[in-house]
This record gives sequence, C-alpha cells and structure tokens, in this order.
Amino acid sequence: MNSENSPSRRRFLHSAAALGGAVLASNAATVRAAANKNSKLRIFQIGTGGIGGMQRKGLKGHPMVEFAGFCDTDETMFSRIEDYHGKPWTVTDYREAFANKLGDFDAVIVDTPDFHHCPMMVTALKNGKHVYGQKPLVHQLDELRVIQETVAARPDLYTQMGNQRACVNSRMQATELLRSNRFGRPVEAYIWVGGMSRGTYFVDPWSEYGAEKPVPETTHWDLWNGPLTKSLPYSEDLHPRRWRSYWETGGGMLADWGCHVIDTLYFAYDLPSPEAVVTHTIKPAGVCHSGHNQSIITYPGGDNFAREKFVLHFNDSGIKPSFAALGLPEPGIKGTCTMVVCEEGTILIEPGGKFEIYRKGKLVENEPLPEVAPRNHWKDWADCALGTEKPLWTPFDIGARITEPALLATKATRYPGQELRWDGKSYKFTNSEKANETILSRKYREGFAPPSLG
Repeated sequence: MNSENSPSRRRFLHSAAALGGAVLASNAATVRAAANKNSKLRIFQIGTGGIGGMQRKGLKGHPMVEFAGFCDTDETMFSRIEDYHGKPWTVTDYREAFANKLGDFDAVIVDTPDFHHCPMMVTALKNGKHVYGQKPLVHQLDELRVIQETVAARPDLYTQMGNQRACVNSRMQATELLRSNRFGRPVEAYIWVGGMSRGTYFVDPWSEYGAEKPVPETTHWDLWNGPLTKSLPYSEDLHPRRWRSYWETGGGMLADWGCHVIDTLYFAYDLPSPEAVVTHTIKPAGVCHSGHNQSIITYPGGDNFAREKFVLHFNDSGIKPSFAALGLPEPGIKGTCTMVVCEEGTILIEPGGKFEIYRKGKLVENEPLPEVAPRNHWKDWADCALGTEKPLWTPFDIGARITEPALLATKATRYPGQELRWDGKSYKFTNSEKANETILSRKYREGFAPPSLG
C-alpha cells in the first residue's frame, strides 16, 4: 500500500494527473464481469432504510439499472421501498441471496451498520459482484487488510465507497487547487467535525446501552447482530440509527465523518499510511464512543511537503485550532471543516463544497478556479459495471486508505494520550502488543465472518 512502484499507487497518480484528481476505477476489463440476458445491471441492496433510500435515488433514472432484490432485518422497511418493475424479491438474511439467488444479480449495495460492512462486501466480491459500500468502508483495522486483499484478487470488479460529497463540483475544484500546489506545498491539516449528542443518529458520549425492550415481531434481531459474538440488547438506542454511537457497531463521530472530510487530502496528495496516532480525550471510550476527541495523525513528509512530517489534527466536538496562531482571521465557515495550511496560503473546505481561501492572512475573493469534469457518484459506478469505463473517485483500494486514519483516530480513544506507532504494510501497531490484541480486530460469530477468515 505504501510502495512507490505498486500498481495501485501508479494508477492513482496517473489518474489524478489525467482527471484532475479523480481516481480511475479498478483495472477491469471493458466487458462486464457478470453479464445477464437483458444487459442491465441488476442490483441487490442490503440495508434499505435511511441512507439506502439515497442510493436508490442516486441511481434513479438510469435506464440500464434495475433492483433485483432487497435485504433488511427489519421487515417494515420493505414497505417503504419504491415500486419497481419486475417486483424485486426480499430476504431478511443476506446469506440466503448468495446461496439461492446468485444468478439473479450482478452488483451489491451495502447500506448497513458499520460492523456488517466487511463480511457482506467480501462475500459479494468473492462471488464476483460489483460492490458499492457505505463509509467507513470497514469497522476494524484488520478488516482493511481483508478488503484490500480481496479487491486485489478481483481486479475485474468495480467498487465505490459512499463518500458522495467528493463529487460535488466545488469540492473537486478545491481538490484540484491543492493537487496542483496552487498554494505551495502542504504544511499541515486541521479537520474538525461536530460532537455526539442524543438525537436522531447518536446518543451522548460514554453512554451505556439503553434499557432492553421487547424485539418487534417484524425485526430479526439475531440477524441484525450478525457477526457479533454476544447479542446486544434491543432498544431504539441501537436500531434503527443510533448504532453509530457504540463501540461494537459504529465509529462515533470520527469514523462516521472521517471519510467525508479526510478524503480530499488523499485525492490531492496520495497520502501513504499514517506512521502514528495519538488521541486525547477526557476518558477512554467504553461501551459507547468518547467525546471531546483530539487526534494527531502523523504521515511521512518529504520533498512534496513543506516538512519532514505531514501532520493531520483531527478533532470532534467542534474543537477548532487557534486561527490567530495560524495568522488567520475568524473564518466564515463555522461548522465541520477541512483546513489545509500550505506554504503560500490556506484553504478551508466544507463537506458540502463551500470553501474559503486565505493568502497572507487575508480572504481571497477572486481566486481563479480550475475547470473540472462533472461526475455522477452513483451512475458512474453503474456505468463502469456495465462496461463503460468512467473515472471513479473512491474505488475500494483508495477507500480503504481513506478509512485507515479515521479508524486509527477512533480506536486510539481506548488509549487516551498514548502515541501508537502504526505499520500500514503489516496492519499492526509496532509499540503496543496490547493495542494489537484489543483494538486491531474482532472475533466473528460462526457463519458471519468474511469468507477469507472463515
């Protein structure tokens, strides 16, 4: 993953130069790997509620896409699916589709809680299916290895991670400004996201599991628990959306938002694996993720950077740097932000694409902007799978690299203030066997492990 001469790295650099920072999809044949009689891309979607509706909307209107089947452990979600021609089939156990309906679909969309991602996506890839997978790409650090090895073994398949904001026109322009060193070489980066608090998607930091309630008859709770070796208590604090808050099922704010805000750095600078991570927080994450997290992630620097090390400061709870210390006024951007400090200027970028540029501490109103080709995050992936090669921003080989720092920052909350040295080639910590034993991987329940592990 770090080799200067690796095929992935060469392809990344070539496509970034040729396509204004975009990343070509995997080196696949021009003919689809899984053809079918009517030449349409037949999709099996796992996880239909919430974000699942956005994926269907993103593909709506594509004349060569049809949904063959749906899976959800909550049967009430099936009633919310739009009417589709051909009456798609439904299952509550995704494994049933791979066992009994493998010839009925060509591609898989995974829109489930994080802890299901790796088993489901690896199963799909091993069975020759193109895959669109939600972010963060995986839930465990060792699953980065699993997904990378699986992708490398199936270069004929097209993959895309769900960081759809990367295709916003203004974000692509901001990426190109950085990639072309318009502001000089990068010095350091600061990223801040919001904090966990009880609401639609999260509970408060350091919470315990909610009081156990009876499982509704329409919910298959055993299947929802899937790979977990110990079943969690059913409550609305886990299903349908607040699972993001908990250590066993989601990634808190850092992992949930990481792929939306760190990705620009990878598209612009083709970053290798981090060398080290240290996360400061009030007390370690427990059953629930922690809050007030301030993470420092260190990368190799060198000739393409202003310093020997490139440092990313990644915080949640809206913790911002001192703008005065950086020679900047209070910016107009108030919420979640990616800020890249370069030798000759600084750029602040919102997830939605708005950005501000500062030179010599003053806001620049008339910076010439590069032209970028329009991209369609969902339909471009479908077109690639159908045999029409198009540039994709985040195939899984790049998506795994973007997920890596988000997971490192998150997992390090179990060891507040302790700097953990990371070996990205071996997918392990070099200075803490305890960290390798406790935050690197998980055990999977029999029957739910990624195929490569069981």
